[in-house]
Amino acid sequence: MNTDFICISQDKITEASGHFMAGKQWLSYRGETTVCEDEQGVLLLFGYVHNQDFNATPAYWLNLLQHDNEQLLAAANMLDGAYNMLLLNKSTDHCSLITDRLGCHRLYYYQSADAIWFSTDLAYIATKAGPSHFDRYGLMETLHFRWLTGQHSLIENVKKLPHAAVVQLQAGKPPALEQRFGLLPARKTQADKTPEAHADAVQQLLCTNIASSVKQTDRVAVLLSGGVDSSVLLAICCQLKLNVIAVTPVHDNHSNPELETAKQFARELGVEHRIVPVKDDMLEPLFCDTVQRLAGAPRSHSAISLLYIMRQLAGEFDKVLYGEGADTLFGSRAVKHFTRRYQKHLKLKRLMRVLPGSELIVRLLPSGSRFKKLADFDVQQDTISSIKLTLQPATEMALADDVRLDSSAILRQLNTDSAVFTNFDSAVRYVKQVVFSSDVVNHFFEMSRLAALYDLQLVNPFVCWPVMYYASQLPDEYYLGGDFVKPILRKIGEQFYTPKLMYLPKFGFPVPHKHWLDTSLNKLSRQAVTFFNVPEVWAEDTEMIWTLTGLYLLAVRADMAPCRLTNGVN
Repeated sequence: MNTDFICISQDKITEASGHFMAGKQWLSYRGETTVCEDEQGVLLLFGYVHNQDFNATPAYWLNLLQHDNEQLLAAANMLDGAYNMLLLNKSTDHCSLITDRLGCHRLYYYQSADAIWFSTDLAYIATKAGPSHFDRYGLMETLHFRWLTGQHSLIENVKKLPHAAVVQLQAGKPPALEQRFGLLPARKTQADKTPEAHADAVQQLLCTNIASSVKQTDRVAVLLSGGVDSSVLLAICCQLKLNVIAVTPVHDNHSNPELETAKQFARELGVEHRIVPVKDDMLEPLFCDTVQRLAGAPRSHSAISLLYIMRQLAGEFDKVLYGEGADTLFGSRAVKHFTRRYQKHLKLKRLMRVLPGSELIVRLLPSGSRFKKLADFDVQQDTISSIKLTLQPATEMALADDVRLDSSAILRQLNTDSAVFTNFDSAVRYVKQVVFSSDVVNHFFEMSRLAALYDLQLVNPFVCWPVMYYASQLPDEYYLGGDFVKPILRKIGEQFYTPKLMYLPKFGFPVPHKHWLDTSLNKLSRQAVTFFNVPEVWAEDTEMIWTLTGLYLLAVRADMAPCRLTNGVN
C-alpha cells in the first residue's frame, strides 16, 4: 500500500497521484484526498471531516486566511474529524496548511534544500532524511511524558507540525507557524441555571454533534469502560436510534472493576455488548504492532487493547465513539486537586502579608516542608508535575543531562494562552489547556491512528467546539462537584440509567501493564535494557521500561543505533 504524502518542491514528484503548480514550485500529493478547485485556488483535504455543513470551497477559506482572523479561527474550531487542510492561492501562489484541532491526523515533515515532505507515516519521512538517529529533545519529552506535543519527533531531522495550527509552506523553508486555535476560552458571566438546565443544554449539544457526525446508515461502536462519559455517549446513541453496540475489553490475570457496571449500562439500554478478551499470548505481537503504528511507545497502556478491538470491529463497523476529553472539560480529579492546592497557597500568601517576618521564616524552612511547598507553589511547575510520568527517583537522577526534564521548554510548546496568572480563573484555565494540549490530544492521536488502520472513523462528541465552549463557561461548583466530579454529565446519565450507577467509584480504564512487562513483554524489555545499556534497576521502573521497550522496537524498525541515556559511557 502506498504511503500518503504531500511534497512542495522545485521538481515534479513522479510517484505522486496529483500535482498543482504553485509559482515556480510543484505541489504534489498522494493518498486518500478530497480535491476542490475554483478560480481562486485549490483545497486539498487529507483525512476526513464529519461536519455535514463543511464548506470545501477554496475561495471561502482563502478569503478567511487573507482578511478575517477571528472568523478563520471560529471556522477552524468548528471542524470535527481527523484531517489536514492544504490551501493553494492561485493569485499569490502561497500554500497554507490548517492542521487538525485535536491532533488526530498528525503530520511529520522533512525539509531539504529544495523540497519539504509531509506524511502521517514517520518511517516514510525518515527515509527522506537519510540515516536515522534519535532526536535528543524528542527523547527528553518521551522519557518524561511518553508523548510528543511540539515540533520534534523521535527521529533527528524529522519534525512534526503542531496540532490546531495555521502554517505557511514554501519549498526549501521550514513551515512558518502563523497562529494557533482550539484554545479552551475564558469564562464569561453566565446567567444562573440549575444543574438540570445545564445537563439538558449539554445533552442537546452532544445530540447535535453525534447526529451531524454519524449517518443513520452507519454502524457504530461505543467504547464502554463502565464510567460516566462512555455511558452518556451510549445512551445518546440509543436516543438517536443509531445502529449501535457497546464494546469492552477484558484481560487475562486482571479483573476490570467496572466491567459489571458496563454490563449493567448495556442491559438497561437493551444494547448488544461485546466483551473482547485480550489474552496474554497476544501481547507481544500486539505491542510490536502498536509501537510500529504510533512510531513510539504508546502513552496509554490501553492502546494495546484498543488496537485489538479495532481489528475486531474492522469491516463490520464505520464509526467508533470515544469519550476522551470529558474529564478535562466537565470535571477532573487532577484539576480539582490543583484548585485545592492553589486556593491554600493564596490563603497562605494573604496571611503572610499581614504577619511580620513570615517570609523569612518560610525561607528558613526545610525544602520538603509542607508550608514551604505551599508558599512557593508555582502554577506551571505544579501542572508539569501532575501530567508527567511517575519515574523512580533513582531513574531520573541517572538520566543524561540533555534528556533530563526541561519543564520550561515543554510548557512553551503547549497550546495555551494564559502565560500570566492574574487570578484563580486564569490559573485553572491554564491547567485545563495544558492537559488538553498534551494528554488529551495525544490520546486522540493514538486512538485515531489505530482506528484508521482498519478504515474506522473516530467520533469525539465531548470535544466538539460547542460542547467545549459550553463546558468552559460552567461555574466551579458544576465542574468540581461535591463528592463527585462531572456533576453535569452524571445528571445526564440519571435520565437513562438507574441513578446510583452514576455515583459508583471510578477506576478508569485499567490494564495489567506491569503484569505484561513481567511476562509476555519480558523478553522485549530485557532486550531494551541491553540495547540502551542502562542500569538493571531501570527494568524495575514500570513506566521507564515500558517507554524503553517501545523506543527499542522503534530503533530496530528504523535501523537506528542505540543512544546514550545516562551520563555514563554506553
